[in-house]
Amino acid sequence: MSRASVAIEIAERIHRLRYEDLPAATVAQAKRLILDTLVVAGAGADADGGEGLRAMALAEGGRGDSTIWGVKKRVPASAAALVNTYTGAALDFDSLHQSVHPDSIALAAALAVGEREHADGRAVITAFVAGSELICRLARASVGPSKGWTYTAVYGVFGATAVAAKLGGLDAPAITNSFGIALSLAAGSQQTNVEQVLAKRLQPALAARNGVFAAALSSAGISAPAQVFEGRFGLWSLYQPADREALLDGFGSRFVIDETGLKKYPICACSHAAVDSLVHIVRLVRERGLAVGDIARIEARISPFMDRLVGGAFEPETDPQVVAQFSLRYALAAMLLRGRIGIAEIQPAAVRDPAIRAITDRITVTIDPANSGELAPATLIVRLRDGTEIRHTEPGMPGDFENPLGDAEFRAKLEDCARWGTSPHGLDRLAVLEQAVDRIESCADVNDFVEQLRIPQSRRSESP
Repeated sequence: MSRASVAIEIAERIHRLRYEDLPAATVAQAKRLILDTLVVAGAGADADGGEGLRAMALAEGGRGDSTIWGVKKRVPASAAALVNTYTGAALDFDSLHQSVHPDSIALAAALAVGEREHADGRAVITAFVAGSELICRLARASVGPSKGWTYTAVYGVFGATAVAAKLGGLDAPAITNSFGIALSLAAGSQQTNVEQVLAKRLQPALAARNGVFAAALSSAGISAPAQVFEGRFGLWSLYQPADREALLDGFGSRFVIDETGLKKYPICACSHAAVDSLVHIVRLVRERGLAVGDIARIEARISPFMDRLVGGAFEPETDPQVVAQFSLRYALAAMLLRGRIGIAEIQPAAVRDPAIRAITDRITVTIDPANSGELAPATLIVRLRDGTEIRHTEPGMPGDFENPLGDAEFRAKLEDCARWGTSPHGLDRLAVLEQAVDRIESCADVNDFVEQLRIPQSRRSESP
């Protein structure tokens, strides 16, 4: 019975996958995702919770196999994967594939284990693609309404496991066994979104750490189930049903990560369509010779799923940055007041600005029960002070596969990120990083690549 296991099928395909099997377009996409992830992680290095997590990892010590990005400190691979994923996910600006953020997890695991194993750049790219691909496919294969699990974290542990097992040189049976161990470590709840707390950004970090740990436990001889996904008490029975064929069809030969999008704003993707709808309406208001001050009320009509994650009250007292990322009211108010939503707009002082509260009090969020979308569409109804009503529906999420960021938009995002973090890259360091990513497949030892992620000590006192 176990020979028909989905985990065995996936493990065999991942074990067979070679760099030469990757289409040129997929390699190019992988590099774009790697660059996006690293730059976003650099900007998120000083986000709340990150300093404490780094300090904890350093205090616990252990073998110095892998680097905490941006600092000259090495820790065990699982600890590096934990900390680096946290910074990559902290700003909620990392790449998105439908309902999951695969790449902050897959890349942190790939570089951490790659350093430990002294893997070359091609091996790291291959493992990164395999892990990201698995996370994306698990999410796409899910069937039925979300039960409230955080897919990024629940599916992310299997992606990180794939990465670590691939780079660790495990054979197909050992990779299968690693997935069985990962089943015991899969977790993540949207309650962190609802309560807008730092554990939201911790969940993918735990997935990355646990995936590296699962592969290590398999290497240590711990046995685990083979019916990981379809078993009586497997992932699909206890967590979320899924379509086996949708998961396996083309796995290893057709790469869905080619459809991963880059986020336009450092806020939950559930708010993006509504924000762009507001941008469209503001343009119409100005074309009429009016100003944003002439807007009296805003009503946002969104799906039940979107309301679950971003429709709550605006209460920035505890974790203001997380509130900014998961409050549609704040996102709309920030765009109306400042005309943009970048990293500056999710800083605590910006979130607590009294002018924001004056606008959020004029925003209503209502649920459209006929809207089954997770990220789009979103409808905005704006009422002007003269009684005029303007309505606009944004059908899709900006930055996704069907509405990709343009080159100028991506450049603006990279440069915005380069100015933030405890050790801001700056535009000069950004250029170095871009060159390193572009040449990563020619790197003989990924330790040399990671060395370029460290910021010179003289830059550490600079502010963004």
